[in-house]
Amino acid sequence: PLTQFIILISIALASFFLIGILGTIVLSKIAGMNLETMSDSSKWDYNSPTLVTVIRGMQIIQFVSLFLIPSFLCAWFFSSDSKKYLNIKKPSNMGYFLVAAGALLLSLPLVSFLGELNRNVQFPAGIANWMKEQEADAAKTIKALLSKHTIKDLILNIICIAGLAAVGEELLFRGVAQRLLIKLFKNPWAGIIISAFLFSAMHMQFYGFLPRFVLGILLGAIYWYSGSLWTAILAHFVYDAVLIIIIYFN
Repeated sequence: PLTQFIILISIALASFFLIGILGTIVLSKIAGMNLETMSDSSKWDYNSPTLVTVIRGMQIIQFVSLFLIPSFLCAWFFSSDSKKYLNIKKPSNMGYFLVAAGALLLSLPLVSFLGELNRNVQFPAGIANWMKEQEADAAKTIKALLSKHTIKDLILNIICIAGLAAVGEELLFRGVAQRLLIKLFKNPWAGIIISAFLFSAMHMQFYGFLPRFVLGILLGAIYWYSGSLWTAILAHFVYDAVLIIIIYFN
């Protein structure tokens, strides 16, 4: 499992780099934005009508290069049945879908409380400034995506933000990483907690690390106990989609 975990990281980084570059070049041609501007969010014109298209295009590139390709390549390398390896199947009891979605929605008050705690953590000045820059960049990107209030934009946001994240992140972190970490540490909860830690760290938003870490643990437990990746994907999707819809109306 340790060797396979290293292979997973290697494939993810290589795919994100190579496919990401190719996808960004294509997106640059389509959007009419040069690569230098596209790669530096500080140079983005947030009033540009094409920026939202660029951001959505980058989300699709990330989904394919960082999540989809590495997950299925590793499932193919590590087993003779990729679908079975990733547990892409219906749960034994369809009630798991309701429990999974309900558990994440009921966690909203806890997530909000943990978010407040997290934002009050004091970091060293140099690190804190860098973290705040990461948070500000992410906030600007999300604000640009959610600023348009049309039904078309609402649907596209649900697809690009909730849908791609739910499918991609659950494939990589629960479908492959958690499985390998459970085998490595020979303990389900060790695998769930470590994969949740990596899931939260990957977002590079440290003032939201703690609530995202707890959500990762919930999603990992949902996947482990239901035996189906679809339950974790649905729960992840419903959680993000509900937040997008709330922001749309408020």
